[in-house]
Amino acid sequence: MAKKASEAKRTNRVLGVLVVLLLIGAGAVALFVEPSTSSDATVVSGNDATTLGVRPAEVSRSNFSAGWGIEQYDFQMNALSCSELNTHITTDLCAVARTKHGDFMFSATESYWDEADSETTLEMSLFGFQDNNGWKRATGLLDAQMVRDLDGVQVKIDLYRTEVNSDEVLIAHRHPVDDTVNGYDVSDQVFIIAASPTGAPTVVAWYNGPEISFQTDGKNITLLYKRYGVATESGTLQQGWNTQVRLFPSARVPFGWDEQITTGPALPDVKDAVPVELVDSYTFPVRSPLAAKDLNLESA
Repeated sequence: MAKKASEAKRTNRVLGVLVVLLLIGAGAVALFVEPSTSSDATVVSGNDATTLGVRPAEVSRSNFSAGWGIEQYDFQMNALSCSELNTHITTDLCAVARTKHGDFMFSATESYWDEADSETTLEMSLFGFQDNNGWKRATGLLDAQMVRDLDGVQVKIDLYRTEVNSDEVLIAHRHPVDDTVNGYDVSDQVFIIAASPTGAPTVVAWYNGPEISFQTDGKNITLLYKRYGVATESGTLQQGWNTQVRLFPSARVPFGWDEQITTGPALPDVKDAVPVELVDSYTFPVRSPLAAKDLNLESA
């Protein structure tokens, strides 16, 4: 027994020496290896909250809500369809998006106006599909309004359909009809509608900017619009720069998208990696009072 106790003591002393040596070695490494202070530290890539510069996408300009609708209707149909919807009401813009979470439909109709009016309104609606309570139907869920002065610059609304993460989304692009109009005088608007994980149609992004265009790659939608570049030594602002807003489904919140903004020289036009289909277009107001007066003069 005494021999075993002596061996145990020697073993403990050896282990103690090893621990001390390890601690000394670690201290030496700490003395000779400086912590990184570089601002170029690697940032986790991907569409998550750790990606550099990511924040929630802008939706503050959207006025889509369930409270806008004064008169709301359900329309009987076996599946969401613009042609079916037009048997019930007259639409000026319409498109359907199919997703694995559920389908949705966007429609817009310009309100009636006459020469005494100073402005007109585009009534916009988002529909979901419901099959319950004994009826298959399109159900109006959210409504919004877009108002234009009748004597202002005419705009055109182009309605596109593309795919993000294998689900269809809708992109509405409002821009001046006259492409010579200065983008800083009359800005473009772009808003994106996607289905949430529960299938609810959701406005996930809404941006204003001069002369907006966009590119898609199946995972992101990147908005591009004009901006002034870095000032030179003479104080002249560099021309030909743009703002680049990358938009993508958020990994933080299930019902929204995120943005990542960079700036730089204008990107060249590239072919979209996934199909982008122009589904519908509408000029708003449908005609200006000046055009109406010209028609009256021609018919006189």
